[in-house]
Amino acid sequence: MIKALSIVSFSLLVTACGGGDVESNPPKQQDPQSDEYTGPAPATEDIQKYKTALWDNISTTDKCGACHTVGNQAPYFANREDVNDAYSATNPLVDLTNPGNSRLVEKVEGGHNCWLASDSACGETMEQWIKLWSDDRVSQANTIELTAPVIREPGSSKNFPDDPSLFNSHVYPLVSQYCVDCHNESSDFAQSPFFASNDIDQAYQAAKQVINLDDPAQSRLVVRLGSEFHNCWSNCQSDSMEMLNAITAFSDEIAVDAISPEMVISKSLRLTDGITASSGGRFESDIIALYQFKTGEGNIAYDTSGISPAANLTLTGDVEWLGSWGLSFTNGKAQASTASSKKLLDLITSTGEFSVEAWVTPNNVVQEGPARIVTYSAGDNDRNFMLGQTQYNYDFSLRTQDSNTNGDPALSTPDADEVLQATLQHVVITYNATQGRRIYVNGNLIEVTDQDIAPLTAWDDSYALILGREASNQHVWQGDMRLLAVYNRVLTSEQIQQNYDVGVGEKFFLLFSVSELIELPNSYVMFEVSQFDNYSYLFSGASLVNIDGSSLSSSLPLKGIRIGLNGKESIHGQAYANLDLTINGGQSLATPMSLSSLGTIIGLEKGASQDEFFLAFEQIGEHTNVSVPGEFISPDEVPSSSETAQIGLRNFAEINHTMSSLTGVNQANSKVFDTYQLVKRQLPSIENIETFISAQQMGVTQLAIAYCDSAIEDTNIRNSWFPDVDFNQPPANALSAAERGNLLNPLINRMIPLNLANQPDTSDVYNELDSLVTRLSVCDGACSAERTRTIAKASCAAVLASAVVVVQ
Repeated sequence: MIKALSIVSFSLLVTACGGGDVESNPPKQQDPQSDEYTGPAPATEDIQKYKTALWDNISTTDKCGACHTVGNQAPYFANREDVNDAYSATNPLVDLTNPGNSRLVEKVEGGHNCWLASDSACGETMEQWIKLWSDDRVSQANTIELTAPVIREPGSSKNFPDDPSLFNSHVYPLVSQYCVDCHNESSDFAQSPFFASNDIDQAYQAAKQVINLDDPAQSRLVVRLGSEFHNCWSNCQSDSMEMLNAITAFSDEIAVDAISPEMVISKSLRLTDGITASSGGRFESDIIALYQFKTGEGNIAYDTSGISPAANLTLTGDVEWLGSWGLSFTNGKAQASTASSKKLLDLITSTGEFSVEAWVTPNNVVQEGPARIVTYSAGDNDRNFMLGQTQYNYDFSLRTQDSNTNGDPALSTPDADEVLQATLQHVVITYNATQGRRIYVNGNLIEVTDQDIAPLTAWDDSYALILGREASNQHVWQGDMRLLAVYNRVLTSEQIQQNYDVGVGEKFFLLFSVSELIELPNSYVMFEVSQFDNYSYLFSGASLVNIDGSSLSSSLPLKGIRIGLNGKESIHGQAYANLDLTINGGQSLATPMSLSSLGTIIGLEKGASQDEFFLAFEQIGEHTNVSVPGEFISPDEVPSSSETAQIGLRNFAEINHTMSSLTGVNQANSKVFDTYQLVKRQLPSIENIETFISAQQMGVTQLAIAYCDSAIEDTNIRNSWFPDVDFNQPPANALSAAERGNLLNPLINRMIPLNLANQPDTSDVYNELDSLVTRLSVCDGACSAERTRTIAKASCAAVLASAVVVVQ
């Protein structure tokens, strides 16, 4: 636990001259405009802990200290005259075993004098301050109490059509004109959701989150203008009405989906009707930065660790909020200021150890760089630490006495183990001077030994904490991040497993009432449901429960559960359609009885606050509705054919050998060899051209660049290829229009040596390279002679990485 230093004023004991009595000076009166505490010292250890963790933060005049002080507004929990009195006033307002239930949290979370732009961030920060005070009194395993949900009859509903034409006709003209300065991914101040995107399909998908078809007046687009005065373009009320009319016109042209009366269905629920499902008990002692990404909008992700200064992250580029708490990185970053990031240096170097914990979902397993997931750095080659991705590997770079300024050599997960996968993973990196660096994935320590254990040294306090890409905007990482925490202590394997078991994100128990169908009051089919991403929901943990603790009076057949959404069965994700079981009479339902261990994904349509779910049954008890499979329409017969492509791919070994033969660079060349080992698994492994993907082309290109760089930097090879090119001249002279053939003709003749009927036309290749050289010869000022070699390498790689080499 990080302890702030307490400043306590004590009465000075003054002895009168000549040996008189000892007198005490009267206590200094607290200046109501000052945040400095000069009152009596904390009377107990718990009050001291309360002061440093909570009171020092909330008693300042920019927070609760502006009102809740003696003589102002009761209760006086921000009393700056006597922290002991403030402690007494605070206790009724907090729940030390479950800080999230504290009255202080509920008030600021509800918008009462929140000192941040996000009410939820204020609530999270207040909760964290109370946790720091509570310490070991926080409940480590919250008990979930199942209570009866709202009973809602599945009703008729409107659904967004697949085609964006109606949106394009009615709503898009307004948002594309007035909201484009922010809610467009290419704007200077881009903020998601991008419902004003230049791409109408992307704009439509984003707009679904902020439009309510069933009640247009409740649409976020309308409310933000009319009630929150958000970026109105003329008069807020008239602008809000104009938006309402547009959404209403859009909604009026959409037909209603009604539930068939023959269906056997449960009552319906929205996600927000559920009971918050959290096992509690995250280990968070020694935490110094915490990002739970609950805000859901805007361009700031708040640090709610409660440790000042808050290292809030500013979002730039293509970064999107996830509805289930999190950020989705496509080509953007989240960056803290260097001033607030400095607390990481101060608090980590003071202990000489740290841990970084993240819940991440990489978009793919072909990212290179390493791609920056989390970095504390200033550029491509200067960092204090980094968690990165290289294809299937997590990389841990750290600046120590024995490393370079980039934190190399990195510690990486083993290539053959393919630890990193494009799925939700819990990743923790830890370091201390005894054990060195360690990497944990999904609670398991990865068996890789740190061969370069050394103390931390020379960390730079001018660096910034960054997520998603480098400070230089290079080395982009693509994926989702659901939580990030930084500690200034090493987490033990037990603590890491504890946090992995708790999980991440906002989850709910949805209790679908089936009481009328099985004639047992307060009976429910229960699912654990979360918003998986901005496009889908995750259903899992299907079970049957009776919250009165009653048992079944007779056997209960249960068959074919299907999940319905907004008045119709979902066309995807019906993992429970094959369920077929009979529950014996007398079975106790006091605790949830598992029906299936499967999970499934259901597509999001209107958003978490509007989508309405229900369950449809093929049979439950005496009620049946046999689901008739759709009519199978056989496709038109086509003649069978054994024809296959007449061309194929060179595999990885053939590509490497071909590049070596064409360039004259030995395969054992260190630059070429290292690159080949890096991209070998990314190159084609079989010769079927139908298996070729873009990621393989990237691997081919990297290898081609290595070969061309080695060739052009070799004086003998370069002079042999291009005897008439003066590489000591800038491109304006060496590669002028009159001299350019001296580079391109020898290059084409070397790379396309055979005169084959199906090879690229050499004149077309020349024209493409001529255009490339023209573009690369333009510099901000005068190009240097080194630029001539760079252009030669680029031209070489353009041919060597093309179909000339890849296709055979």
